[in-house]
Amino acid sequence: MAEALLNLSGLPDDLPTSVNKSCSLNTGFQFYYLPIMYILVFVTGFIGNSVAIWMFVFHMKPWSSITVYMFNLALADLFYVFSLPVLIFYYFNKTDWIFSEVLCKLQRFIFHVNLYGSILFLTCISVHRYTGVVHPLKSLGRLKKKSAIVVCACVWLIVMAGIAPILYFSRTGLKRNRTTTCFDTTSANLLHNYFIYSMLTTVFGFIVPFVTIFVCYGFIVRALVSNDMKTPLRGKSVRLVIIVLAVFSFSYLPFHVMKNLNLQSRLYYQGPEWCEWNRRVYATYQVTRGLASLNSCVDPILYFLAGDTFRRRFTTAASRFVSRRGDTVVQSRSEDNPLHGVSEHCQNGGDTSL
Repeated sequence: MAEALLNLSGLPDDLPTSVNKSCSLNTGFQFYYLPIMYILVFVTGFIGNSVAIWMFVFHMKPWSSITVYMFNLALADLFYVFSLPVLIFYYFNKTDWIFSEVLCKLQRFIFHVNLYGSILFLTCISVHRYTGVVHPLKSLGRLKKKSAIVVCACVWLIVMAGIAPILYFSRTGLKRNRTTTCFDTTSANLLHNYFIYSMLTTVFGFIVPFVTIFVCYGFIVRALVSNDMKTPLRGKSVRLVIIVLAVFSFSYLPFHVMKNLNLQSRLYYQGPEWCEWNRRVYATYQVTRGLASLNSCVDPILYFLAGDTFRRRFTTAASRFVSRRGDTVVQSRSEDNPLHGVSEHCQNGGDTSL
């Protein structure tokens, strides 16, 4: 029990004395909760996004503009999934970071690139669907694959440039028990600057895209209801609205709220009277960190449910794969049958020539 009692986020000794000495947090639950969540995300995210990329590359040609957005979304998720084994080991190792500081920075950078890249790609998909549903005539000839490629390239550049400061803020440090931690935010001496940066990324990387998506879906729903559409586009659009809003509500929104609240608590709510508040905020923040990673295994559901073409071609590809496997098994069993040669001999009319 004693080793699970750490100061705020396992911070080093330069934390203000009022927090450092009088308020310790029972963080033992994160040694089990976070690695279990990351294992779940790794397994399901790796399978789901690998299958999605396989479908996009080999079975979805020629690509449409929305396929370009979905492929880039799957690519961002797969990059993040590949970084999870390091985090899984880190939390099973009681948050003792045995790797280099460069790897710590890279891990935090990849997480935030995936987070905000996913948000922006979902925004692109939503705006694309809004244009096709609400302005079908105006969108003719405008929703081209080349335009989508340019937009995706811009998204990658914007996200990487906006997340680049993470490489500065993320670092390793000594905890009070002299083990090494990889800060999920930053060290105490950079906390104020990081809080400002976190608020900016929250506004421009989450709130603005979320409002954009919400407005687009409002117009989509109104168009579907007013026009009483019975086309397949209606079903795809409704499923898209449900899935994306669910991802934002259960994954992105709680994480951003609790991340900034936790930073604010560390900065301004110090002293024994805030101890219980800090404990609750920190524990809730850790829970939302696990929820934020779930987007990587939820996005493949979007491809399957919100795209009739993807679902149809996936079913066809899976059927062909199962059929080939079945033919191989039947052929193998036939060749292993002792009467296999006799059967062929009889079918060839008893010909004994070689």
